[in-house]
Amino acid sequence: MTDHGRHWRSIVTLAAVPLLLAAAPADYKIGAPPLRLLPSLTPAGEQKVLPGTIVATSVLGRPDSAIIVTPVALDQSGEKRAFERGAVIAAASVPGLPGDPQRVFCEEGKEGSLGKQMTGQMLFGMVGVLRSTKLDTRYCLIDADGDSFFDHAFLVGAKGKNKLPYAIPKAEYGLIEGLPIGGESVVRLRYAGSGGEKGSVFFDLEASGFGRMRALPGARHTLSTVKLPAHDIIAGAVITLLAYDAKSGEATVIMNRDFAPGHIVLPELSQ
Repeated sequence: MTDHGRHWRSIVTLAAVPLLLAAAPADYKIGAPPLRLLPSLTPAGEQKVLPGTIVATSVLGRPDSAIIVTPVALDQSGEKRAFERGAVIAAASVPGLPGDPQRVFCEEGKEGSLGKQMTGQMLFGMVGVLRSTKLDTRYCLIDADGDSFFDHAFLVGAKGKNKLPYAIPKAEYGLIEGLPIGGESVVRLRYAGSGGEKGSVFFDLEASGFGRMRALPGARHTLSTVKLPAHDIIAGAVITLLAYDAKSGEATVIMNRDFAPGHIVLPELSQ
């Protein structure tokens, strides 16, 4: 194995950090479901490219779903929920989760249990009677290592440490992969050259859905040309910059890992 091959493999390993249960509590919010990145026509091997060249492409697919194989029973903060065999739950994006797990599936919104509401009213007296104490709670299941077994869960809407992900007995599920959205909806990685700056080059992540370009936060990525090879992880893809000619702007790159299989959050297209 080459040195740059060992290097990018170590980068991928670091990117797949296990779920950290000791992380500080955060107020987790469920965002738009992530779209599946499907295999496309990304060239294999080394590419010699000039500014403006597309170096990787992936077709956009609909969000994934999970079908429960092993029943799951949860009880956190007095909120009981049972996921029976055959139940289907949808993929979700939850920014800030410890370890940034790639497989997170959440149930539809649930109001807090009657017992919890009455407890809230007792605690707050007449204020609790006049002001609704209903909780909008949702359980999410996590497959932290991508082995098609749920191993953690957490309750959105819980308070304090009760909102942290916690380990559950492994529960098997089946992954239902999202099919292509259609309408020439794709994600691309474009080599943008140096932009007139010394010591670095840029790669732009682009998304197009149904003929329209879609905005992506943090779309521009920088790789240093001072010490090569240089590596970066972009939307799950791993790119290595092997060589760079400052006069012509030509770069030699290799996609060590393609976008697919992977996911990306594009709220405009996820609904």
